[in-house]
Amino acid sequence: MTERGSGPPVLITDSCCDLPLQLVEDLGVEMLHLRFRIGDEEHIDDLGVTTSHAAFYELVREGAAPTTSAIPVVEYVRAFAAAAEQGRPALMLGLSSALSSTYESALIARDMVMADDPGADIRVIDSNSASIALGSLVFDAAGVIERGAGIDELAEWVLGARDRTNGYFTLESLEHLRRGGRISDAVAFAGAMLDVRPVLRIDGGGRLVFAGQARGRRKSMKALVETAAQRAEAPGGQTAFVAHGASAEDAESLKALLLDRLGFRDVVVTEIGPVIGSHVGPGMLAVAFSGARR
Repeated sequence: MTERGSGPPVLITDSCCDLPLQLVEDLGVEMLHLRFRIGDEEHIDDLGVTTSHAAFYELVREGAAPTTSAIPVVEYVRAFAAAAEQGRPALMLGLSSALSSTYESALIARDMVMADDPGADIRVIDSNSASIALGSLVFDAAGVIERGAGIDELAEWVLGARDRTNGYFTLESLEHLRRGGRISDAVAFAGAMLDVRPVLRIDGGGRLVFAGQARGRRKSMKALVETAAQRAEAPGGQTAFVAHGASAEDAESLKALLLDRLGFRDVVVTEIGPVIGSHVGPGMLAVAFSGARR
């Protein structure tokens, strides 16, 4: 076994970060996968490798009603044990506990591994984020590791940075929120008649809440830009993220608006995967950045 503490921390996240697969690999981040089910078939949310995002959203547009499930505890155990066997500390940063049981499963797995190996150093931190807001936090945490941070410094950084990670979203339709019981039938009907596009955010407790609304797609995109302009801090020194559900052209337009208005160092465009997409449907647009505390 490698000497304890001889390597950098292992950063582990889950597929609801919605980062591009190549970027996850380049960052050296370990990935665990949630599941989604369409009909009788269960699929792994592996960032589009086995089921492309385009194919998934086409099925949803055709009427499929996918369901989702969390990561099995055994997969956390394997990831944590592998880090311990390398003599490296690990930090798990996954989907918000307010939206999934993933956090509780990770805690159970941590306790199991540390019971067998009391010298293991495994930290599980609730990101209080989802989708590309989680992805943004993971991206920046990987940069902290690259700059030479140990596990204590990394954990302290995450606890401070998570409340400054802003995630705002707009949807093409209210229908999927209605199906999930988040809004009433009457509100969904009125929204469809008036072409109202909701703007939502991830609050400080990691919950998805309404932040406003706009009439039409262009105005909802401008609302995301205006929100970023009000809340982003030092945009020229950070990478922001734009994510979309089968709306690549709108995502590129949103990226251009953000760069023109705020001058981010970079804006990475990525796709929203099937697990998040199961709950919001196609047409979602999201922006994530570091800024004012939630």
